[in-house]
Amino acid sequence: MFSGVIVLPSLFFSGVSTLIFFIVTGGRVPSYLGCSGSFVSIILTISNYTSTSNSEMNTNTAAVQGAILVLSLAYAVVALVVIVFGCKWLEFFMPPIVTGSIITSIGLHLSFLSYDEATKSSFDTYMAIATASAIMLISVYAPTNALRRIALLLGTMTGYFIHAMCNLKGVGPSIDYSEIASNPWIRAPSVYFNLKFDSSSIGMVMPILIVLLAENLGHMKAIGSITHRPMLRYVGRAYLGDAMGCFVASLTGAVPFTTYAENIGVLSVTQVFSPLVILFAAVFAMLLGFFAKFSAIVKSIPQGVLGGVTIILYTLIAITGIRIWVVNKVDFNDTRNIFVGGLPVILATVMQTPLQVNNFQLDGIGAATFGSIILYQVLQGYDGLAMYRKSIKSAFNKNK
Repeated sequence: MFSGVIVLPSLFFSGVSTLIFFIVTGGRVPSYLGCSGSFVSIILTISNYTSTSNSEMNTNTAAVQGAILVLSLAYAVVALVVIVFGCKWLEFFMPPIVTGSIITSIGLHLSFLSYDEATKSSFDTYMAIATASAIMLISVYAPTNALRRIALLLGTMTGYFIHAMCNLKGVGPSIDYSEIASNPWIRAPSVYFNLKFDSSSIGMVMPILIVLLAENLGHMKAIGSITHRPMLRYVGRAYLGDAMGCFVASLTGAVPFTTYAENIGVLSVTQVFSPLVILFAAVFAMLLGFFAKFSAIVKSIPQGVLGGVTIILYTLIAITGIRIWVVNKVDFNDTRNIFVGGLPVILATVMQTPLQVNNFQLDGIGAATFGSIILYQVLQGYDGLAMYRKSIKSAFNKNK
């Protein structure tokens, strides 16, 4: 887990998890499962991970895998509750003002990673600007819809090509092609199975469940907003698909897979909403998981180019959160909505170092998630209690 050879197993098992998600949701949710960023800081802390020059599996990840297994089972239980009783009770805790705030927070928090990649050097900055500009120009001015739908791919290829041409002129840091040359064409993705159930590790991981519930409810609302399709009826199934993605990770040593925030950005750019395309992408990713040279090509993409691509994606994620507010007509004349919508976004933007109290740790996204949920409940007062009774009554009446 998190070793130098992580690309191949991540590709393969993200495809497997997405295929499972497709089956669980009945092919109705156009979402690709990717490596969840919500786990990263916690996993690095538990595993005591440090970068090494070798490609061996980190030996401290057994406790991580055990903790993720427990979390995935708890996630599945919540999913079954949502399937049976619906998600009205969840919407009480996470209405549009909260989910919009969480999605916007994700985009702004992650944008700092793009900024770091794009500003390592002045050349990286130029490449990020060139790549982002190429994506925007293709998205707006490409002569056909087909080209506009692959603007991210074409923009990335353009940035890579410009960087390579600059290298030929002796400008900029050279692209490292050594791994492309040294890797075999075909190599099976590695699997690492070693479970250890440690109460401290489980205690550190379990709060992520709240973050996942909030994030993925926000993702479903965002997908519904983009596709103009009713997605909330599938929230329980989506949770179950996510839980199974985490379960797969716990048994294979891969990074946990959940509905992917970047998927929202891709849907916005491509305007391709067919779940069958997602199914094809899952199968294709599984095949690429055996293609070692593809892994090397991905790893060779320059930092500046990646910075340009990801800043576009994270911008689209942030805007999707704002779109949730607009579509649901959130009233910002209400002072409560200003605080619930604004403070978590600011917190996620500036909080780039995880907050840790004893064994409890939160990154900016987690802090924004808990912050928005708690602020909403505290500021609702007696109105909130009435809404809570109504939501519980509605959930149980559904099953009479």
